Amino acid sequence: MTMNVRKDDTLKIRIDAITLEMMEKARAYLKLDKSKFIRHSIRQMSQTVIAEQEQTRFSEEDWRTFFEMIENPPEPTGRMKKAARKYREITRGSEI
Repeated sequence: MTMNVRKDDTLKIRIDAITLEMMEKARAYLKLDKSKFIRHSIRQMSQTVIAEQEQTRFSEEDWRTFFEMIENPPEPTGRMKKAARKYREITRGSEI
């Protein structure tokens, strides 16, 4: 995802005293100014949230079904056989 971000784009936030104190202490350890610390923190949290939300999760039942289908696959349907024939026709023409 690309966005046109200008250097003068700003973010105004309200922050309570405890959070501000924690931020100041943390950024001092990292030797970062406020802007860099906030940008770094937002990126880190954003990456975590995106990775968590885009992760595929399977229930125990999903896994059982998955392995059952691998061990005992169903007979192919007519549509599956037709798709396989079409695939073979297409790929045969591209052999070198």
